[in-house]
Amino acid sequence: MAARSDNALAPRADLSRFVQRVRVLWRGPSSGDYVRVPDGTVELVVRVTSTTCDVHALGPREQVVRKAPSEVPPDTLGIQFKPGGAYPFFGLPMSELAHRSLSIDTLWGKADGAKLREALAEAPSSQARLRTLEAALAERLHRDDVYEPAAAYLVRRGIRLLTGSRELPRVAELARTLGVSERHLRRAFDDVLGMGPKSYARLVRFQRALHASTDQGARPDWGSIAAGAGYYDQAHLIADFRAVLGTTPGAWLRAQAA
Repeated sequence: MAARSDNALAPRADLSRFVQRVRVLWRGPSSGDYVRVPDGTVELVVRVTSTTCDVHALGPREQVVRKAPSEVPPDTLGIQFKPGGAYPFFGLPMSELAHRSLSIDTLWGKADGAKLREALAEAPSSQARLRTLEAALAERLHRDDVYEPAAAYLVRRGIRLLTGSRELPRVAELARTLGVSERHLRRAFDDVLGMGPKSYARLVRFQRALHASTDQGARPDWGSIAAGAGYYDQAHLIADFRAVLGTTPGAWLRAQAA
């Protein structure tokens, strides 16, 4: 089972504020199932075969997504945006993309979507397709009508506070720190990130536990991981893993090892 490819490249400089990484997502059936673990990000995915090229944006989710090898062509490519970094490129509030997959034709219009898909289909290699996709995003970023919600700066600051805090603040505390009401903060996060601050904080906590379990090897101490990540106790951590991944922490690690 493989959730990630190691074949990642740094984004071009003018995209680095918004893009986390560009990469080959999928090498083919020998890699096992494709697994996308939720982390609050949006990913733009390119799938090219001998007869078709499709481009879809996968919105932020709160549960794992699994695809069988037959559903994912070899050399599927992706541009993963930073949390809160996708909004300039799609022209709509990110809440409209949450838990959804939308085609580039729907997001950009048929003419611009077809132009991008044609350029990607003609690119001679995976690396060339990634650079073609980056060039199209950079062009869109520099347009006069680029989508820029008024609350974008507020949400980016909120995301930094959540990801950088040793103890995750509650929504009320985060709103006070940012100088806005809880209602305003939730609406801003929906527009820019695609989920509320409480949901994003939950994913931050989950990702901390997931990374800690990987660092501890084959027999992690789930009690200490739960405490370090900010869960009430080990039972709380297990319940969260079931909700997000559909399985227990131990079963998830065993499946990854296999």
